[in-house]
Amino acid sequence: MPFNISQLKRPVVLLGNGETPTHRVPTKLLNNAETVLCADGGANKLENFKLKPNIILGDLDSISNKSFDCEVIELKDQSKTDIEKCLNWCLENGINKISLIGFSGEQDDHWMVSLWTLVSFVESMELTYYSNFSKIICVKDYTQIDSIKDQTISIIPTKENIKITTTGLQYPINNSILKPPSFGIRNSAKGNYFSIQATGPVWVFLNYEN
Repeated sequence: MPFNISQLKRPVVLLGNGETPTHRVPTKLLNNAETVLCADGGANKLENFKLKPNIILGDLDSISNKSFDCEVIELKDQSKTDIEKCLNWCLENGINKISLIGFSGEQDDHWMVSLWTLVSFVESMELTYYSNFSKIICVKDYTQIDSIKDQTISIIPTKENIKITTTGLQYPINNSILKPPSFGIRNSAKGNYFSIQATGPVWVFLNYEN
């Protein structure tokens, strides 16, 4: 039977071939996902959870098990990373809200590139990145973000001269340009939400409590 994209249900997780998720936050999201997409070798990681992918996407050069019982879609463009190819495919198929898991750790260049991918898609997709230490989003303009009282929050601009204003943080930022190397790291939430107004894309890191 031909594959039907409309059969995919939300929430959607895209699992990468980086560090295996071990913290309860990403592992719970993975186990509760209605649809699990695997970026190439991410399918190998999924076997650790005794879960099956709905779709495997990528150039397929990192899959150890070639007999997964699921849809496999080869994305050949070698000018793009696996995560970029996967997100482009998702966008083309009407999937624009995704939790990204398994893209941190192991290879530092891949970890850095995946963070920059958040910036590339900030206008078109709602992406939330989960490592074993923090939840990471990329935002611009005005954004209100759910938090936990005393949660450690770091704000890092993606380029120079981005003006940032915040509310709801222990150390408020008022129309300021954050400069390297300290930027706006190790702030903390005063309550169950805070807001950011930024003139350009910024990464927001929300550390897990434990």
